[in-house]
Amino acid sequence: MAQNNKPQQKSSNKKVQGKKVPPQSSSKKENVTLFNSLDKWISGNSKMLLIIIFVASILFSFLLFQARMDIGGDDSGYVLRAYDFIHKGVFPSFQGPLYPIFLSLFVSFLGINVVFLKFLSVVSNFVSLLFLYKAFKNRIPSFTLYSVLLITAVNSYILTFASETYSEIFFMALQSIFLFFFFNLLDKIKNNNNLTLKESWKSWLWVGLIAFLMSAARSVGIMTIGALVLYLALQKQYKYILYAIGAFLVFYIPVNFIEKVIWHAQSQFGAQGSEYLLKNPYSTADGYENFNGFVMRFFQNCNLYFSKRFFQILGLRSFDATDTITSLTFVFISIFLVSIYRVIKTKNRYLIASSVYALCLTGITFILLQVQWDQPRLIMVFVPLYLLLFVYGLQDIMKRASWGIQFLSVFVIIIGMIIQFNNTFKKAGQNLPILGKNLHGDIYDGFSPGWANYLKLSNWCEGLPKDSLVACRKGPMSSVYANGREFLNIAKTDNIDVTNADSVMAFFRKNHVRYIILANLNMGNTIERLVAPIAQKYPQKLRVIKQEGTTDEAQLVELLY
Repeated sequence: MAQNNKPQQKSSNKKVQGKKVPPQSSSKKENVTLFNSLDKWISGNSKMLLIIIFVASILFSFLLFQARMDIGGDDSGYVLRAYDFIHKGVFPSFQGPLYPIFLSLFVSFLGINVVFLKFLSVVSNFVSLLFLYKAFKNRIPSFTLYSVLLITAVNSYILTFASETYSEIFFMALQSIFLFFFFNLLDKIKNNNNLTLKESWKSWLWVGLIAFLMSAARSVGIMTIGALVLYLALQKQYKYILYAIGAFLVFYIPVNFIEKVIWHAQSQFGAQGSEYLLKNPYSTADGYENFNGFVMRFFQNCNLYFSKRFFQILGLRSFDATDTITSLTFVFISIFLVSIYRVIKTKNRYLIASSVYALCLTGITFILLQVQWDQPRLIMVFVPLYLLLFVYGLQDIMKRASWGIQFLSVFVIIIGMIIQFNNTFKKAGQNLPILGKNLHGDIYDGFSPGWANYLKLSNWCEGLPKDSLVACRKGPMSSVYANGREFLNIAKTDNIDVTNADSVMAFFRKNHVRYIILANLNMGNTIERLVAPIAQKYPQKLRVIKQEGTTDEAQLVELLY
């Protein structure tokens, strides 16, 4: 037996150029799993899969394209601030100046071209997806990356906002670009633990520039630099913290100085900061939040966004759902904790960094924004990053499981993809008839009769004398549909005695209001409550100038002081 073993031992340990070659049998015993097979197949077909993902994103972007403004109003606000920046020199501090300034580049020579401005969001969404791929390429398993890319590319929520002029899709593009540049910098730090500023200053400047742009795009974006500092502190790379802060301030200080000198602009945080402190953003009468109130707001927002909005975005809860389910919040947090544990255990610095970033910006959002906002777009920005973390955690947990268990895991992800396609096809089917009419000139199709009449009347107001101010409930939308004409937007009445006709008249006179639009917008009838006491006490001071529609009609009323 000893003689028979010698040749085998010899052949299995033969040397090539002085190096020992491992036995061939060891490679045959390599653990081949379903996830390994999928990763290899995806890597081998990456170009074809990328083309499919990007084509699907572009195709569905146009199928879900909305050629009309959203009744939420904020998207009109960004467009109006872009118009005012170009034509009136008003610096757009509120809600972050960068996005309106970006839009103003096109408004300056195209005017308020709604379709083109929305097309810019489609482009931003494509850039976001492209740099998300570039940021995580070869840094996480292929199955994790490509499955999340596909879910993101066809997600109906993201695609809907990709044809709006809200700032979220623009911010997502900056977010992906930031991660791309920061991950490249992490690679340099990995290859050289003593990376000097002389060797890396260009990389730090790119990271600092994008972080600054993110802070200028959304108020909560300022936390990007905070997340960067926290990550470097967790990694005990303290000298790089100084590089990061320095690179950010290189852009932040001079740009803010220029804003002050040229436009005398208020800081975006000053412009919006007082609203964050209110208990109710729609009523100053409710007072300001205290410390306990902010803590309560944080937990309420956690429950709201993790149990309702996150699952709605993924199509796992009905869009019409209004209730929160605390158990789903615990499900989300549990999945997150398990996933982050796997990421830390495998020392994937890229997912650790993106998780720190997502947590920091989600946290500051939940602390600052009142529960009344309840907007899916506020967490939608971070959904792709959370999905990358969750799918990676699932893949890492199951990497040594049996083929059957792994197949069930993959099947769950596939079901998630099918749900995205199903929801997107449904929305596309509902949107296409409206889109066709909008693109053929009927810009009011898709609105309820009340809204359509309101916007038609707003458009008619464009012909009124410029010094005749019109008061209305949705001023920014009226301005967009009246090609930039100024309206007085009245969203809340807590500083007006709405029961006293003289008090209301004094308010209108103080604001130089000549006309008022009355319309059925199902938004609390704010304007109607203001006009009611005047109509009762001084009916002769109100005269109807123009009426639009016969169902849910809108009226333009002239004030006769």
